[in-house]
Amino acid sequence: MRFVAAFGIVWAHVQAPFAAEGYVALALFLVLTGFLSVQSLARGGVRRFWLGRLIRFFLPWLVWSAVFLGVALLRGGWVQVVSLPPLWLLIGPSIHLWFLPFIILTSPLVILVHKRLTNPNRVWLAAICAVPIAVWAVWAHDAAVLPEPLAQWAFATMPLLYGLLSAIGQQYRATAAAMVFAVFTCSVSYFWFGSPVAPFLFFAAIVFEGLWRIDLQSPRMASLGTLAFGIYLMHPFFMLVWYHFGGADQSKVAAAVAIFAASACGTALLRLVPAGRIVA
Repeated sequence: MRFVAAFGIVWAHVQAPFAAEGYVALALFLVLTGFLSVQSLARGGVRRFWLGRLIRFFLPWLVWSAVFLGVALLRGGWVQVVSLPPLWLLIGPSIHLWFLPFIILTSPLVILVHKRLTNPNRVWLAAICAVPIAVWAVWAHDAAVLPEPLAQWAFATMPLLYGLLSAIGQQYRATAAAMVFAVFTCSVSYFWFGSPVAPFLFFAAIVFEGLWRIDLQSPRMASLGTLAFGIYLMHPFFMLVWYHFGGADQSKVAAAVAIFAASACGTALLRLVPAGRIVA
């Protein structure tokens, strides 16, 4: 699912046909992030969880911020850097890096969910209380009242909460709580203020519910999943390379496939180096 979601994100960023459906891929990526975060905390404890956050998200954020800052300087000098959004220090010099500080800043929420939601009643109560929070976040994203990266963080709120609720709900036989949360959040958002992203958020939840129950034990499947994070971080660089040498008039479909393939290969090669696994 992570590998497929990464492809959907690249597809959307290239503006290939039906690019709006990339919202589903991004939402699915965030659902999986929340879901796997709870499982990681449950396996390793709080100390190991924070260490993993440092290695998996903070260090890549520093490295890729330096890389894309260098790219900005090469492309436009300090004028390019000065023209970056006012809050760029929260995300780094490339907008897609918003994902990394968002995950770091929401890590205490993962710990809180795991620590406090210790029975089915609490899971259901949390799901109900999370609905107005998620609805407000969807509204804030759609209303375009927030600057970058706060708009991206607002979009990410509902799928992340869904992933957390789904993971903790499995532990206490309250798996339906997450879906009820998704149904109410997306229904209210769509019918109250006509949210254009609500259907995509709901469909991401449906896709997740349909696929996570499939028992796949293939090591090749798992290895594809490990490439997703690096693909997400690396693909804007290969987008620049592709359009620099080929121009902007190329087929969007060909561009999406080529950029995704290059990002996947680059990630696989980088992960062959011990230090490369930290940043990809």
